[in-house]
Amino acid sequence: MLKALLRSPSLRVAAAMGIGGLCFSIGGLILARDLPRPQYALISLLLGIVSVAGNTAPLGLDQIVARRGIRLDAHWRRACVGASLATAVAAGLFSGLVYHLPVALAVSVILITLTLGVAQTVGAHFQGQRRFGIAVWVVQIFNATIALVGIVAAAVGLDTATQVCALMSIVGLLAAAGIWGLLKRDSQTPTRQVSPWRVRGEAVSLATMQAGGSTFLQIERLLIGPTLGLLDLATYGVLAAFVSSPFRLLQGAVQFTLIPRLREARDARARRALLRREGALVALPLVAGSAAIWLLAPPLAHGLLKGRYELTEPLITIMLGSGWLKLLNGFLTALVVACGEERRLGLLSVICWGTLAVSALGAFVAAPWGLFGVLCGISVGWLARCLLAGWLALACLRERSAPKLVAT
Repeated sequence: MLKALLRSPSLRVAAAMGIGGLCFSIGGLILARDLPRPQYALISLLLGIVSVAGNTAPLGLDQIVARRGIRLDAHWRRACVGASLATAVAAGLFSGLVYHLPVALAVSVILITLTLGVAQTVGAHFQGQRRFGIAVWVVQIFNATIALVGIVAAAVGLDTATQVCALMSIVGLLAAAGIWGLLKRDSQTPTRQVSPWRVRGEAVSLATMQAGGSTFLQIERLLIGPTLGLLDLATYGVLAAFVSSPFRLLQGAVQFTLIPRLREARDARARRALLRREGALVALPLVAGSAAIWLLAPPLAHGLLKGRYELTEPLITIMLGSGWLKLLNGFLTALVVACGEERRLGLLSVICWGTLAVSALGAFVAAPWGLFGVLCGISVGWLARCLLAGWLALACLRERSAPKLVAT
């Protein structure tokens, strides 16, 4: 069993992502300990915005690169960077207009989103070649910068969100330049391949679905501020660092590794066997991790953060339940993305955005019951998404072979 666990690409990638997630959590907790709660809440909100915008920044082109194994020649690189820059500017404007962020923080949103777009693009290149070891470190690079920023901020006494986010932007851009150089060193003259323009319909479907999925993963950060205020948002930031990070990392690892492997599976029987094997291997560390979180998160939060934040049992319970739903959705989404034709991808996008609306409505309806109520309302949307995505996934499992990709 241990050998099987070590051979699982999903768990190996999850372990690598776990290091990145640990860096993110450490940096966030340092900031939560040292900054005033409203300032930490602003950073938490900004991270939620850039997580959505950064993952979506290449506008689906990165997903096509990973899905088809396309090598990023100069034409594809220009298309991906151009899309990322446009998304970054839009995200900066959105954050200023909707969340009323100061200009300095809106500029940080633009720069960090561009950084994440570059990381997504380079990571997709290596992911498409099934070079998961390099790919996962590339997409985790920003998490490492969070830890570095937290340590530096504590050392020099930064005490405002503007200062911390400016430092985050500078370090992120330097990291983006480094991984872009890694891509250019790896570039080879590819055989004739499809142009970005020819697959724009597929890219739009994938980008729409990816934007919905990323928004869903960050919906708590995006909604708690408007519904409950900055103090509850700060509490959620600590809660996420202790409780939800392992689930988010496992979900990302599952989708990261399963999509190309499901695409290559010979038939429905091979796809079912792959899903059963990966699901069984993920279940063991997941159960153990949930138990550890239940026992250790409250005393650790109290001790490490000097009693400023208290994590109650109801909050931990709903976060664990939401985490299990998110991981299940990771398996279902990976199957549909890998094996679904363009029509099915479009339907998955509709499901994602429809259930996202359910979560948003649930959050506002349950706001009178505080943070626990908002988290319960959001979880209703996750449950609905799993049920509907499961319906699509079952159709993929019944088909004898994966549908053919759009002709080049």
